[in-house]
Amino acid sequence: MLLLVQNVGPLDLISSLVITLMWVPPVFILPGQALGLLFLASTRETGPESWLSRTADRTPDWVIAVTVMWAATSWQLRFVPVLVMVTLMIVGLSARLRNPDRPQLIKAVCVGLPLGVAVLEYLWFTPAIKAAFANGEVALALILLLPPLLAPLLTGPIPARVARVATHAPAAGAALLGPFLLVAIFLRAPILPPVALQLNADPGVLPKVVLGSVVTVDDTMTTLLDSDGAVRFVPNGQVATKVLCPGEEQIPNSAVMAHEWSVEQSALEWLLPSRGPQKETDPRCEGRPEEP
Repeated sequence: MLLLVQNVGPLDLISSLVITLMWVPPVFILPGQALGLLFLASTRETGPESWLSRTADRTPDWVIAVTVMWAATSWQLRFVPVLVMVTLMIVGLSARLRNPDRPQLIKAVCVGLPLGVAVLEYLWFTPAIKAAFANGEVALALILLLPPLLAPLLTGPIPARVARVATHAPAAGAALLGPFLLVAIFLRAPILPPVALQLNADPGVLPKVVLGSVVTVDDTMTTLLDSDGAVRFVPNGQVATKVLCPGEEQIPNSAVMAHEWSVEQSALEWLLPSRGPQKETDPRCEGRPEEP
């Protein structure tokens, strides 16, 4: 870490932190708001206030609206059904709390709206759900399949005797574990460019390829950080060729698409100009020497 701090500029560290953690704030704000409203709706006549309910009650609507738009652009497509479910939960519980004497409005917002949105979601995601099951990606299929089914069930109160435990336990757990999660995510963030160096070799001997991330390059030495965290110093005179490799974060884990939109892409990534067809991975990036 000291080597990184010495050779990576503060702007690079800050920009990496911002880009890496851009999707995180909505993960805490929206579920926290939904849990607070659920506690209020379940205990407004029998239970006392709590820190969670006070926070939910005092959060302005515009903050929630901005956070939803933020999540819609920064979350991957596969998490959009979860975002829609949490948003419908917030809207439905808010309608119950603010309009208790309007049963028709509550029924429309808490039941009709989630069912209508579920139909639209399934029309959009059905090909992706089928592809996920066909590829054996059961977790992905369930992430796309279950939230629309659960949304109508989460817009109403739960029994008051279990409301505090059901809402405060997850919120407290997220508050305690959140900082450690953020640190772990940041430490795994790609800051240095990954490269492959093919070293000189005697005739008839297979050249060696060194993989790692470039820390610094000077007139005599290239400093690399390998995947095990070890620092390697390679004399420039021993380097025959070098190539910039794609990072692990650029390699998709799923081939499932929804209307030509990869489920691992966010709206922000999808709207950016495409780079065109990707070439085959250079063999040196896989640790194999380049063919002469």
